[in-house]
Amino acid sequence: MRRRTVATIGAIAAVGAFGAGAGTALAAPAERPLSVDQIPNAGVTVGSNGVTGGFVASILASATEPGVTLISLNTTPTEACATNLKDARVGITWKNTSTGSSGDEVFAACTAGRPADGVAVTTGNGSIEFTTTILGKGDQTFTVVPGSGSFTR
Repeated sequence: MRRRTVATIGAIAAVGAFGAGAGTALAAPAERPLSVDQIPNAGVTVGSNGVTGGFVASILASATEPGVTLISLNTTPTEACATNLKDARVGITWKNTSTGSSGDEVFAACTAGRPADGVAVTTGNGSIEFTTTILGKGDQTFTVVPGSGSFTR
């Protein structure tokens, strides 16, 4: 009787380990923030009475799936998404200097008064160099200093 109990417990443990291993294999990779060396975008917004505000906007990058980088905007002041940048878009041109691949993307700077989720870009692994600019609605947002920088994936 004791052997049967031990064998049954061993079989249950083996099935449990197999099930846990299968679940782990199917889990999505975790997002990993990347260190970005950069000169952030800086600019002003204007209205009918002249300059209405300014902004500084840097890029955040995170490794998600293999070879995919999530790129988003980080704004200062944080309320810029509710005011100065609420209708703006971000233009980014990037190049992977390790593989030679490159691309251009445009994405919303803000959504619902906060920085937008950004854009997933298939950059591949290696050293990524980029330039960015803030694209305002009409002629109301002006990038004075375009952003530029790099990160390694």
